[in-house]
Amino acid sequence: MAPNYVKLALALAISITQNAFASICAAPAKTLDFTHGDARVSLSSPDRSWEFVSVGSPTWQYNAVLQLIDRRTKRGWNIGSLGRDARAFWSPDSKEILLRDEYAADDMKLRVFNVMGPWPQEIHGLDRAIKRTVLSRIPNHDSTLWITYPEVCFSADKSSTILLTVDAPYAPSLGGSGTDLRFRLTIDLTTLRVSDVSDSEK
Repeated sequence: MAPNYVKLALALAISITQNAFASICAAPAKTLDFTHGDARVSLSSPDRSWEFVSVGSPTWQYNAVLQLIDRRTKRGWNIGSLGRDARAFWSPDSKEILLRDEYAADDMKLRVFNVMGPWPQEIHGLDRAIKRTVLSRIPNHDSTLWITYPEVCFSADKSSTILLTVDAPYAPSLGGSGTDLRFRLTIDLTTLRVSDVSDSEK
C-alpha cells in the first residue's frame, strides 16, 4: 500500500491538472446529461434563441430522436438519434452546441452543430479527425482498449475551438498488459486542425 504522503501528492497533482484545464475552458451556463430512455429533455441556448431536444422511448428498445428548434420561428430539424447516454452543452455565445455521444461503454463520439446559418449545420469530420490523432499515438501491433473524452469544453478565448482530454489506454493486439495513455487536445472547428494543448500554449 502506498504511503499517505504519496496518495496526497497524487491527489494534489490530479487537482492541479484539473484546475489547469478548467482555467482555459469556458464554463457552460448549463450542461444536460441524458439517456435514450428519457421521455423528453431539452436545453436552451444562452441567448434563448435555440433549443436542443431529445425525445426518448419509454421502452428503452428504440433510439431517442434528437432535434434543434429555432425558438424564434418554431422550426425544428432532426439531427440524428441516440442509442445510449450523452452530454450536451452550448457555447457561451450560443453559436454552437456540442454533443458527447457515449454510444458504447468503450467509445465516444463528439458532434458539434453551428446554428448561425438559416439551419443547423453539423461540423462533419470532427470525430474522425480526433480519432485519427489518437490512433497515430498507438504503437504498431497494439490496439486501444477504449477511447473516451472525460473532459470536453469550448475554449474560454475562442468558441470556435474546443479542448478535450483523451483517455485511450492500449495493449498488444495478441494479448498482454495494457499501457495508460491520456493527453489533451485542442481542435479548431473551422479548419479541424488538431493540436496538443501544450503546443497551442507555446
